[in-house]
Amino acid sequence: MPILNLFGLQVKLVDARPGEDEAGLGFNRKSKDGSRVMRWSWADLAAIAVLIFLLVQLVLCSRRTSATYDEQYHIANGLNFLRRGDPGLVPEHPPLIDLIAALPLLADRDLVLPPAYESSHSVNSLAFSDQLLWKLNPDGPSLVARARMPIMVLTLLLAAVVYAWGRELYGSTAGLLALTLLAFDPNIIANGCLATNDLGLTCFTTLALYAFWRWRREPGLGKAALAGIAIGLAQISKFSAIFLAAVIVITVFVDWISNRVTQTNGQRISRTLGHLAVVSVVAAFTIWAGYGFQMGTLKGFPVPARAYLTGLQTLMHLLEDGKTSFLLGSYSNSGWWYYFPIAFAVKTPLPTLLLVFASVAYVYHHRSWRIGLPLIIPVTIYFGASMLSTYNIGYRHLLPVLPLIFIFVGQLACIEWRASQKTAWAAGIALVWLVVGSLQTCPHYLTFFNELVGGPERSYRVLLDSNLNWGQELIELRDYLVRENIDSVKLSYLGTADPRAYGIVYEPLPSFPYNQWRDENIPEMLLNPPSGVYAISASNLQGLTLKYHNLYSRFRERKPDAIIAQAMFIYRISDSKDENVPRSDPQK
Repeated sequence: MPILNLFGLQVKLVDARPGEDEAGLGFNRKSKDGSRVMRWSWADLAAIAVLIFLLVQLVLCSRRTSATYDEQYHIANGLNFLRRGDPGLVPEHPPLIDLIAALPLLADRDLVLPPAYESSHSVNSLAFSDQLLWKLNPDGPSLVARARMPIMVLTLLLAAVVYAWGRELYGSTAGLLALTLLAFDPNIIANGCLATNDLGLTCFTTLALYAFWRWRREPGLGKAALAGIAIGLAQISKFSAIFLAAVIVITVFVDWISNRVTQTNGQRISRTLGHLAVVSVVAAFTIWAGYGFQMGTLKGFPVPARAYLTGLQTLMHLLEDGKTSFLLGSYSNSGWWYYFPIAFAVKTPLPTLLLVFASVAYVYHHRSWRIGLPLIIPVTIYFGASMLSTYNIGYRHLLPVLPLIFIFVGQLACIEWRASQKTAWAAGIALVWLVVGSLQTCPHYLTFFNELVGGPERSYRVLLDSNLNWGQELIELRDYLVRENIDSVKLSYLGTADPRAYGIVYEPLPSFPYNQWRDENIPEMLLNPPSGVYAISASNLQGLTLKYHNLYSRFRERKPDAIIAQAMFIYRISDSKDENVPRSDPQK
């Protein structure tokens, strides 16, 4: 095998196969001449190149994306916890990812926090975060940009875990295939450069499942403790990580029933239960540490990490109250069981979907489903729970299943390609299709819909909210106004950011959450709009979060003059009533 000399360290390229090297990379301490040799496969070097491509896409996306709806909440929550030790500003979200996002801001001594409040129940998190980012400090966009950097690091960590797990499970080429699917997935990239907790949850749940799988493969107290730490980190990333408890129970149960009950197995069961106790204790301790070892009371008794239980209770109340959802032109407060299957079908790249179907066929043909159970079980549980949820607000809630699906698809690399040249060509075309499609989407990854929808002019009729329009379009709107020499715009913006912070001069129209229209009648200016340039966010155009869904129905009847960042609709109204003729490219 060839040997390269990298920074004085001899690197020997090998062809790693599943199970050959436990950690994915190994060291031969001595070569023939006594020098230290690292054993790398060619896929390891290719993986580094893919990680670089991923980082470039994350940076480009971040630079062209204004602050999204939830980012200011997470930044404020993390910074408030770091400065004041209170994790309860946004109790329905655990603090870990918010803390990580706020770390680059901690050293900024000029950063002004809003006044402290008496209790978490007395503060309005929207007002608090608005003061922090857009009122008290001069450069809110800079704060957001810095808070996104740690999330990009977590995205790279997630990618490395996917590669390592795929490499150990199916081989180095399989790991590279899984990594490529992740690195060019628009949904991963879109959320991987935002200061929110969805990608952080995905990272730590994948890490937890990987650590749990390694412990199951080679049981030991050390690996049980590591699995406990990873599971605990996932729990304080986002409360939906609680699904890991069901995964652990069902996975262990499947293990037991798949083996005959013998004395040896009885001893193994006892050891497994002991190790699971270690996992549970370490996970609980990690959760407590994540809340700063704070104590609270429950029915008069002291309880560690009481804020964690409070947050769970808050989240349950939110889920009971529901939230307005949009799907295929319909609105609902209770959701649809088929919301996430449809979202998965239209926002997952088509080449990825085709590869998923191919991998299922491959497993069925080769009866190799057992090796994929560590991936199949959590995907089934999480996806099933999502279908039962009434909180239907975004594909981002499906992110935790994507890395597992990518690893599962990676096993296609185990096919004997020389004997299946048609399959090889098909897989190669699918990968090229994915990469080219991802690059064409850049930097508007958040608004990605696959070819089943048919472009941005139709996507806002299928899904809204964080699937398409999450407040990310202000930078693109500003540049459009500059190009078109437009001094001011009549703006209906869905988002918490201040458009003025991005250099936009505007006249506010009914919007959300600011400038809400609470009157029972539609304002005259929306029924018979006066001349001017109107910019309306896609979600507001459909009236998703507005009291009256048809507030902008007159504009929905018109053809937009331009579509900015695939999520902001531009209408030029003039006294000549010749507004239906586009004055610029609608796809601009």
